[in-house]
Amino acid sequence: MNHRWIPACAAVLMLCHCGTPSAPQCRVLPRASRGDAAAQVNEAKAAWSGVGAAGTAEERAAALASYNAAVAKLVDRLRCGPGSIHDKAAAMGTVIDESRTLGVGIRLADIDALIPAASVPTESVGTRHLVDGIGVPVVAWKKTAEEGRPRWEFEPPTGVPLMLTAVLRFPAGRAPEWAFLYPGRAKPVEVGSREVALAADWSAPAAFYWHMSDLDDLDLAKVFLPSRFTDETRLYVASPYDPKRIPVVLVHGLKSSPGAYKKLYNELNREPWFRDNYQVWFYSYPTGNNWTFSAARFRQEMARADAFARKQGPVDQWERMVIVGHSMGGVISHASLKKPGDELYKAFQERPIEQLTENKETREAIRQLTMYDAMPQPDRVIFLAAPHRGSPMADRFFSEWMTNLIRLPKRLTVDLVDLTLNDFGSLLTTGESSSKGWFTSVGSLSPSYPAYKALDRVPFRQGLKVHSVIGDRGKGDTPKSSDGIVPYWSSHLGPVESEVIVPAGHSVQNSPECAAEVKRILKLHLNGAGRPTP
Repeated sequence: MNHRWIPACAAVLMLCHCGTPSAPQCRVLPRASRGDAAAQVNEAKAAWSGVGAAGTAEERAAALASYNAAVAKLVDRLRCGPGSIHDKAAAMGTVIDESRTLGVGIRLADIDALIPAASVPTESVGTRHLVDGIGVPVVAWKKTAEEGRPRWEFEPPTGVPLMLTAVLRFPAGRAPEWAFLYPGRAKPVEVGSREVALAADWSAPAAFYWHMSDLDDLDLAKVFLPSRFTDETRLYVASPYDPKRIPVVLVHGLKSSPGAYKKLYNELNREPWFRDNYQVWFYSYPTGNNWTFSAARFRQEMARADAFARKQGPVDQWERMVIVGHSMGGVISHASLKKPGDELYKAFQERPIEQLTENKETREAIRQLTMYDAMPQPDRVIFLAAPHRGSPMADRFFSEWMTNLIRLPKRLTVDLVDLTLNDFGSLLTTGESSSKGWFTSVGSLSPSYPAYKALDRVPFRQGLKVHSVIGDRGKGDTPKSSDGIVPYWSSHLGPVESEVIVPAGHSVQNSPECAAEVKRILKLHLNGAGRPTP
């Protein structure tokens, strides 16, 4: 049977992909927001006074609702139609407070689009998490700088969403003043003699980001055509790097992307203690490559990030990093947190490396793939449905068939050292690499892949705290359980700090039980440094 049409279809899908969507532009003022601008400003001013005045809770709630409704109409005037946001603010007799930047030097005038959070669909990230209060939650979208222009380090591709709350203040004797505040850090708003908490929508920014991002596009093409995406292997930050917060690095699995963590990120980011103490990084990579190579690229990217962090100031929080690895991402993390010595090399080759090839660059690349040091980060790792001993699914007919369809890059680059696939194949003593497809991700997930037994013989880096979350599909049959892809005998590790079985399939990261366990572990991590548990 000729299956050459499958990679071709994947290529067609990739070529037909329309690219990253453009941020929505409001060109015409919505009908509901039309009317006399001065009257709307006066309505907001009257409601502002009502919020601050003494009265019953019901009266204050009604005034707050009236204020927010009026401000929502005025926000539409700021974001819709031609002209700068400052000019549109002035046209309605207001000014914009830009005494503070929105982050990384970004000011309101730099924003490419302003979107009311209420208009952003959030079904893709799960439950919508709202906080009642004063102001109108908005998503401020800043697209990534074009090539040749300055970018901040590890900037996400396509752009970054900023969670802001628009408030129109009425200072005595001055023009009404707009403030766009980050509700996670801003103090309550003073309205008269009363302090009122800011309204917030903690789900809309992430949902909008995934709508705009290309990190979770073309997952199938990234399996079958990894050569197209190899150069795009990167670590990205969800928000600008902050040396005062602990990094949580999320590593996705096969036929997946950082978007696999949409729902878990949404559940974590709703928590004030998480936003105050943690920052999220994503590792994005094409999942058609052998995981041994993807792990080497992961270590390379982490070393680059480590060098960056050490230039930014104190690294006490950086060194408390937590890595979360799902599925094959767990295997990539597992391999990177052990120092295999020569065990991994000997799993493939009996001859000393000096006898393997005279090419010094090839020998160096092989050392980086098989005889490397464990990453000094993280302090803790959480494995989610990780096949630490492979998955029998990789040996089934369909999976073997898939390995023949994956088109690997002609050359793999590790730390600027090129290694041809034939060079890598020379590691294998049995000559079975092509039939087993061990060069591919699917093939390297076979339980027969020699690297698994080699890693089993090597301990994790000293001091590392290890946790596992494993799915049993709700059957309650552990240790004979499976998440449908990975059996318990493969995902189980021991001894570990904790192992929790959740009633979920292989996508355990989307289950509420998994989110609850990850939160428990991250709270424990904070408490371990002498801080009170939030």
